Amino acid sequence: MEQFDEMLKAMAEKEEMVMPKGFDGRLKNVLDELPPRKKRRGLGVVKGVLVAAAACALLVGTAFAASPGLREMLAEALGGFAPYAREQEDKAYVIDGIEFKVKSVLADDFTIRAYVEARDVDGDIFDKIDDITIPGRVAGGVDVPTVNEWLVPDAAESWMSGAECLGYDEESRTALLVVSTWKTMPEDLTSAGVEVDHIDSYLTGDFEMIWENTWGRTIPVDVTPVESTVLGRESALVSGLDAEEARLSPLGLTLIFHDYNIHRDPLESYGPEAASVSVKLADGSIVETLQGGQCGIFLSPYDENSSRVLIWNFREPVDVENIEGIYVGDEYFSVK
Repeated sequence: MEQFDEMLKAMAEKEEMVMPKGFDGRLKNVLDELPPRKKRRGLGVVKGVLVAAAACALLVGTAFAASPGLREMLAEALGGFAPYAREQEDKAYVIDGIEFKVKSVLADDFTIRAYVEARDVDGDIFDKIDDITIPGRVAGGVDVPTVNEWLVPDAAESWMSGAECLGYDEESRTALLVVSTWKTMPEDLTSAGVEVDHIDSYLTGDFEMIWENTWGRTIPVDVTPVESTVLGRESALVSGLDAEEARLSPLGLTLIFHDYNIHRDPLESYGPEAASVSVKLADGSIVETLQGGQCGIFLSPYDENSSRVLIWNFREPVDVENIEGIYVGDEYFSVK
């Protein structure tokens, strides 16, 4: 039995899995509860299987985030953004039967995106969902303090948020979620937190809320925004679009407008293609924005003092110093 225990430890180390605290003691308790070996064959074989199952259950149940499948899923989701992501403390939070772990966080001046693992602790929640990877099944956002310092006094700031399941690991019953919020980021982000609100399903053909964050609990996150380059009215991009300023970061492009008519789209003169924004780099290559990546935010009061913020997130990270210009629809604006 000591040889088997050592083998399990070796397997865990080979898979880069951290051995859970108290593993030896819990494994011994499980073994002590198994029936004694009476024959060399038969029961001994069964007991060996039970030992392996018990040990694997202990490992999977306490170290699910170390699963190679989940690591690969997260690496693929981050892609080239991995160097800009802030790794998080590997701490679990159980909320109404689902165990959450925030793995990485990306942020700039107007975008914050958290990658979260959600494990079905009870083992029956995700079975009630038709397909958790379908957009709209998961609702949530990142709770970030409001910033009013660049608005008129007593102005109220608005924002947009959303969540989506990027993949599901059947073996560990764990989903990888991306939870995002688009708004003005304050200098102090120490109170930022991920909040997964609810998970829905149409398994029966009718809408049903399968899981809900009953008390609206948030998960603390450590946020380090990447640096943004601010472009003013002297830039062809800003003046050409009649904007107040633009901000470029490896994550995306943000345009800030003053809206004297809140019913007017600041880019309406460029037609419906204006939502299509791409970046031309110094080597001639083009980086596209995400499909549906435009995010519009109104900053009240809705009068001559109001502002509108438009945000586009890039499909892959961009070195701002290598940007030659921006395409808005078919129109090209130099940023040099």
